[in-house]
Amino acid sequence: MDWSHDLPPTFDGDANPLPDATAGLSLEPRPYQLRIISKAVRMFSGEFVNRHNEREPEAASVMIESPTGSGKTVMGLSVARYLQRKYGFSVGWVAMRRNLLAQAEEENRRRGFNVEMQLISMFDKNPPAVDMLVVDEAQHDAAMSMANLHCTIRPKKVLGLSATPYRTDRIKLCFDKVITDAGIHQLIQDGYLSRYHHFTIPQYSPQSVAHFYTAEPERWGKTLLFFHRLEECEACRVLLAQAGHCAEVVTAKTPRDRQLEDFISGRFQVLINMAILTEGFDCPSLQTVFCRPSGKSCTIQMGGRAFRKHADIPLKQIVQCKKTPHPFIKTAMADEQYVWVDGRWRTLKLNQKLEAITQNARQVIARTHAELPKLVSAHRSRPMPWERREAV
Repeated sequence: MDWSHDLPPTFDGDANPLPDATAGLSLEPRPYQLRIISKAVRMFSGEFVNRHNEREPEAASVMIESPTGSGKTVMGLSVARYLQRKYGFSVGWVAMRRNLLAQAEEENRRRGFNVEMQLISMFDKNPPAVDMLVVDEAQHDAAMSMANLHCTIRPKKVLGLSATPYRTDRIKLCFDKVITDAGIHQLIQDGYLSRYHHFTIPQYSPQSVAHFYTAEPERWGKTLLFFHRLEECEACRVLLAQAGHCAEVVTAKTPRDRQLEDFISGRFQVLINMAILTEGFDCPSLQTVFCRPSGKSCTIQMGGRAFRKHADIPLKQIVQCKKTPHPFIKTAMADEQYVWVDGRWRTLKLNQKLEAITQNARQVIARTHAELPKLVSAHRSRPMPWERREAV
């Protein structure tokens, strides 16, 4: 996709138009990150020129929509750093969970952003006043607790970060501008996210999940399991323990920090939860995610835990049941698909030449000359865009 139509005439291809936004950092921003950072800063500054070559007014709020593992924290910190340096903005970073706040602060210091910012809980009753509010996991921005924060802080600028900026309760998120770039499938193809295999099992229950895991623990490796209810989590844990596999259930009341540290370090191989690990849980050595039957937003959040790359795990795995409302392959095509049929895995392999075939088809379509029906063409009062270009 050609983004140059959305940027000011001074933008030069893939070059970084805002060198101060990422200068001096211990990272090399990816091309799509540079595009997104540039657009967000220009939107906030009133310097954004749209595809019609019109300069748009300053945006009070901007949403960055980008997949899990694409570096939303890096992009958010880059934008905050630039605006803090240029305008002297005080910055607040708000999140629903404390681990998200800790991750943002660690990234801020480790990467050399050094943004002076307040860490704010989404449920804070007396938040500090700041000029710019960065909302992590901004799909929660329509919640009543966030509405209270906005009314109390009244920031000049709001930057939202989300992989899934839509809600099941159909409440609308209110941002002046939304920036989207490459999705999960494109980032996998470009090598920024891990490739994966997709598995479909007949049904999803504690008994079924435990059966498939214990039958082939070496296949699944380090695994994350999702269920709807706590009793399902506990039932699966007991079944795994009976088969000799250590697993722990993570909830808001368990010693989560210790559990995650032990899981990441390999002290046990299976982590079970309901929804608490759908956001902000980063573990590149995670190999498999069993996704409970859910809609699009929750499925993307659950499956997204597996896409961070790891040198020793070239292919990650997502397991769903055939009755799930949103198979992950609707979001990103898997290298291979496996379906459990008649007591064994049946493979549905993707044609490796599919991309080349698709590209050839696009070129054929682009070269095809199509004429309008005579009845329609007789009533046209002005030439089509491509005809105007040819006339020039």
